[in-house]
Amino acid sequence: METSSEEAVQQNLLKKSLLQQLDEFQMLSAIFCSPGELEVDDYGCIENLTSFTNGEKVNLNTKLDYRLNLPLLAGEKVQILVELPHLYPSLEIPRIVIRSSIIQRDQERLLKDRIERYIEDEVIERDEPYVYQVVGWIQDSLEDLLQSTAEKRDHDPNATSRGKPSGAEHIVFERLWIYSHHLKSKSKRQTIIRTARDFDLSGFSRPGKPAIICVEGNQSDTQEFWRIVKSLKWHKIQIKLNETTVVDSPNDFVDLRRFNAGFREELFCETDEDSKAEDLPMNMSLFMKFLGKHNCSFIKKDLFGINDSNDP
Repeated sequence: METSSEEAVQQNLLKKSLLQQLDEFQMLSAIFCSPGELEVDDYGCIENLTSFTNGEKVNLNTKLDYRLNLPLLAGEKVQILVELPHLYPSLEIPRIVIRSSIIQRDQERLLKDRIERYIEDEVIERDEPYVYQVVGWIQDSLEDLLQSTAEKRDHDPNATSRGKPSGAEHIVFERLWIYSHHLKSKSKRQTIIRTARDFDLSGFSRPGKPAIICVEGNQSDTQEFWRIVKSLKWHKIQIKLNETTVVDSPNDFVDLRRFNAGFREELFCETDEDSKAEDLPMNMSLFMKFLGKHNCSFIKKDLFGINDSNDP
């Protein structure tokens, strides 16, 4: 009986937290209501969380994440990426990242640390949602934050200079095609999506059996992505193909990307209400159409040993 009571308390806490997240998201949607100001990659996560809080028997398989695109710097849009763990605000803190074309990756990490310190020191009532408070602080303090983190980075002997190559170094665009025996773990899937977005990589991840991951972007970031993902527990995982192109500027990445919608999870399977999507077999026809749409039909030879019909 005690175990059952503890589970009920945990379940109630989880539902309360998710309801608070959804209420706060609705408030933010009303405040940041101009086109493109607040974006969600997959509104299915809203439906999933809403169904769960309504008591429906659904698998809680997503976290609420969204981004704000705000004109906080002269001539530059700034993205504020928000990812909410299931027990925010009661027990866990949100993951908030500031991103802009003028913010280098090492400085981005310093900004993330500074945001977490602000939450620890300045957010008093952490039983109530506070993303809006943090966003307001970022709006008011961004220039000071950029200056202080830039100074810390420049004076930190351990700071990385990645993404800031000298004139003698090359900028390399890279696309990695990664193949694994299978991918079903939800935590692993979330790590893949979060890491790709952290490094501003575009591409896709196909969970199930087999698992296929494609990421593209700055080579230093794709290699760091590979290092992190490879360190997770796998039955078997390998890079099937890496494509590299030397460019003059990161601005050239725009024309080289084949997945311009960012990074997202794709299933390539027929819907089945009685089965988990990652348990369903891949529909090869859907996958091939997807590859063709993104001018990547050539990769099926490396992934499956299938030649394109136009190949000699």
